[in-house]
Amino acid sequence: MFLGVFLVIFTLFIWLLFKGDNPFLFASAIGTLIVRNGVHTFYRTLSTNRNTGFSGRINNTGINAFIKPAASICANFTINFVTTLILMVLTLIFFEKQRVLFSGVNWVMFIFGALCLWMLSVMISYTIFAFVKSTPVGTIYVSLIYLFSYNLLGCAFPYEVIARVGWLNFILYFLPQRYMLNVMQAGWVNAKNLVYEGVGVNHTYKVDFRLGGSLAIPFIVTFCFIFILSFLLITFIIIRSRKTKTDMYGSSVVLRLSTEYINSVKQCSSIEELKKLREKHLENNAFSSNFMDMKPKRIDLKKRRK
Repeated sequence: MFLGVFLVIFTLFIWLLFKGDNPFLFASAIGTLIVRNGVHTFYRTLSTNRNTGFSGRINNTGINAFIKPAASICANFTINFVTTLILMVLTLIFFEKQRVLFSGVNWVMFIFGALCLWMLSVMISYTIFAFVKSTPVGTIYVSLIYLFSYNLLGCAFPYEVIARVGWLNFILYFLPQRYMLNVMQAGWVNAKNLVYEGVGVNHTYKVDFRLGGSLAIPFIVTFCFIFILSFLLITFIIIRSRKTKTDMYGSSVVLRLSTEYINSVKQCSSIEELKKLREKHLENNAFSSNFMDMKPKRIDLKKRRK
């Protein structure tokens, strides 16, 4: 909550106290908020469910494989929508110069860019969760994505300053969130050609987003990212769903694990044994379970005779 909401709001308000007429600060803060909640917060939710065994229990209920991820995504969307609305209301209440900019916003660009940015962030988070087995390693990845977005896309440092550094702009082409965040920033100042001429005679806050002067380029790049990640995730969910229902012999995995667990519980003679049994059962039913990777073991006849 502190890093994802309060830090972003605090940073935005500090900047607006000194540069209340800056046209990019609000859009940058909203974009950073979306990246934080869509990547980092979403990943923490998924990893917590996996580590506590909640995902395993849900997987064994027999519900459709797409319901659980859909529910998590809807919850994350609600969080982003509410926090964005709160930040917008607070900004309009306390900063008059931002209210002036509010009247000239290209809402189609801004809202569509925000939705695509959120969708891309969620897909990245789910991909890291699905294919990176280690939670600490996955947390490092999502934290780096958030920190780069926070510091280099207009929240920690004004984007018009960053845009003047050529080598930094080249590096940012490899950050997927850059494209839709630039669309949001350009939409906030109604720069349809992705070039903002600035304010007044001195062209203050002039920015060239360096995306070819066409909205098609950032959207094509973002949609390609979303399509590739969606294909990987859908394929992963389908394969995992089939494997968790039946084993290599066609037997029900849920029935087998449940039967073994019940029989083992009956044989427990102490609380400690019961705790260890439960931990083992949760591991077998976890999201990243290796149950299906188990191969039939060869029986050592010598050991059997002993």
